[in-house]
Amino acid sequence: MSKKIRLGVFGCRRGISLANGALSNGMEIAFVCDRDEIRAKNASKKLGCPYVLEYEKLLEQDIDGVIVANYATEHAFAAKLALAAGKHVLSECMACFTLQEAVELVEAVEAAPNLVYFFAENYPFFVQNIEMKRLFESGSFGKFTYGEGEYVHPISRDEMGELGETVGHWRNWLPATYYCTHSIAPVMMITGTRPVAVNAIIVPHDFDDLSIGGSVRVNDGTSVILCKMDNGAAVKILPWSSVRDHGQRYRICCAKGSMEWNQGDGQIRISRWDHDFPGMEDKPKSKKYAAELPDDLKEALKHGHGGGDFFVNYWFKHAIVTGEKPLIDVYKGVDMSMIGIQGYRSALNNSNTFEIPDLRIKANRDKYRNDNWNPDPEKPCDNKPMPSVIGKIKPSQEALDYHAKKSAEYRQREIDAANA
Repeated sequence: MSKKIRLGVFGCRRGISLANGALSNGMEIAFVCDRDEIRAKNASKKLGCPYVLEYEKLLEQDIDGVIVANYATEHAFAAKLALAAGKHVLSECMACFTLQEAVELVEAVEAAPNLVYFFAENYPFFVQNIEMKRLFESGSFGKFTYGEGEYVHPISRDEMGELGETVGHWRNWLPATYYCTHSIAPVMMITGTRPVAVNAIIVPHDFDDLSIGGSVRVNDGTSVILCKMDNGAAVKILPWSSVRDHGQRYRICCAKGSMEWNQGDGQIRISRWDHDFPGMEDKPKSKKYAAELPDDLKEALKHGHGGGDFFVNYWFKHAIVTGEKPLIDVYKGVDMSMIGIQGYRSALNNSNTFEIPDLRIKANRDKYRNDNWNPDPEKPCDNKPMPSVIGKIKPSQEALDYHAKKSAEYRQREIDAANA
């Protein structure tokens, strides 16, 4: 493709950061789209392009692809419509909200072999994770045996008035296992493994925690998911968690050593066992250092999520231009996303084991083709689960009033910006 790649953006909050990553990679933002006109107008001003309010209108425009950055629970439908309209797709996480959507999305991508679907999971592209992938792929660490991934992001009720604008916003009811791709994706991309089964535990809704029990949230704050990987390794992840900390941590343990980094100083710590050790008298060789991007890629660090918003666009463009398989394709995207769905099933069933079907294999799809089980209060399904493991939660009137106040303050700032 010799001409500049023209993109439309669907979802004018999260989409702005991804759009800036696209611009830095030499792509053009031709249109933005949001159902909220104030938000669409603000994005239009920031990115210097026209806006539309209907997604179907966006797909009618002269664009090559779409950045799908609408609500996290509604990405699959938008991706399928874009593919059907002949557009490449860069899709935010989650890739799918139900197992039925996972099957449908995989088949929609397969039905459009000349189009690129790239799952825009950005956490594998923190420089520390890029370095750990390089180290692992050198082969010197040996077989992957155990891993950990954490995405710890408590949100105050003030912030939730902005991020979870309406009481019915997905952030206020999404179960604690679902927003899991930031935790599992780096481990999968570093090691080249995929999950085959999960077991999960959820820490129930804490009525004494002001950010949860004092807010309009009707979900739980923290979960732990244990994943069995296809090579036999075990991985423990914390999806979007409200524990009192903030940041991310990844650990890769192998037959000949381990490597990890956390939200502290961001340095990678390596421990190596380069010898047989009949006793424990020999200490492992250890070192700690800061990973760095090459000079020609340091532009990425100007963008969100440790440069991840730059790199997902970089590799999206690469797949379009070269015709090569996307680095994070639809199969990896649904693998990463199904962990949260099946993890919630596990948590509601005494932490029993639930499989993560490999949808690359067509014979595995029919079992889940009509599986629309989901906790969305607005979407019907059989055996509908509540968003919390303790059942139905009713926010207090004080919480409702406080949330309304903070949401109104944020909304007024958006209106002022649109009218400036």
